[in-house]
Amino acid sequence: MPPTSTSILGQEVMPAKSPALKALLTLVRLAIGIGLLFYLARSGIIDLRALSKLATAWPITLAAVALLTFDVLLMSLRLSWLFRPQGLRLSLGVSFQLTLVGFFFATFVPGSAGGDIARLFYATRENSGRRTEIMTVLIFDRVIGLFSMLLLPLLFAPMFPQLIQSVTALRYLLLTVALLALCLLAGFFVVMWNESILNLLRRNAFGFPKLRSLVIRGLETIRTYRRSPGILVSTLGASMLANLSLMAVTALGMLIVNPLGLEMKMCLVIPMGYIANSLPLTPGGLGVGEAAFNALFDIAGLHGGADALLCWRIWSAFVGILGLVLYLRGLTCSIVKTAEDR
Repeated sequence: MPPTSTSILGQEVMPAKSPALKALLTLVRLAIGIGLLFYLARSGIIDLRALSKLATAWPITLAAVALLTFDVLLMSLRLSWLFRPQGLRLSLGVSFQLTLVGFFFATFVPGSAGGDIARLFYATRENSGRRTEIMTVLIFDRVIGLFSMLLLPLLFAPMFPQLIQSVTALRYLLLTVALLALCLLAGFFVVMWNESILNLLRRNAFGFPKLRSLVIRGLETIRTYRRSPGILVSTLGASMLANLSLMAVTALGMLIVNPLGLEMKMCLVIPMGYIANSLPLTPGGLGVGEAAFNALFDIAGLHGGADALLCWRIWSAFVGILGLVLYLRGLTCSIVKTAEDR
């Protein structure tokens, strides 16, 4: 059965909303996404005839699926590395299976939980001793992925000074991305080196002792990485490479739907499009991502962004099927203590 709840420190955490209300909200969000896609198709922004080329462009499809699998492998490696400073070991093989199952839920299941909650469920289900630490590592893993995606357009920006100077909207978007990245980085350094937050929590300055205990353990888990700067650099590097692979998949989509629109300045807007696609406004960003890609590509003087994202969705479905196979077979996620931590 698919995960419907998870537990923290041995206590069951049930969904706050009733099943009927959750189902209704999911249907509303799904309807919004489908409605957006229908609007984009009716207005000519999405060219279904161009997408039909996927049936004959099988070499490009194979290359895209290979890149997406490589992307999953890098994310798996990142997660496996992040457990090491905690005195825990998650093998690359198990991490790869866990990431694939999360990929399946993020791609196919039209709900609010998505792949992240699926990963949390399977990772904590059989590791009751250190559930808080495991949950913190999984959340931190996602934060690193987001931070690396925010960095990419900033790294490519110096290559296009004239474009940025001439397009006001693009300047504001890059400024927003820079501020978000700076906020994440500042928050990370505050958690890592500011003792006052932990001291305040330890003095029982607030109520809710169970929640306070969870927050303290989570903060202490993050602070463990102060002793492992190499792990942080390696995981950020793996995440950057994974996101570059994702950008390459989008470029392959453009190669099919609009070969003449394949330009380097796509590097500025593709990462921002995927950030918009990850917002939990509709299941899997359906419709919202396509609208965002179309708007961002227009800002940069490009066309075919929505079609390219639909190519990514179709190719992602092939990779998601691997996660479905693992889900049906049953996934056992073993996270064990390393020898030096026993």
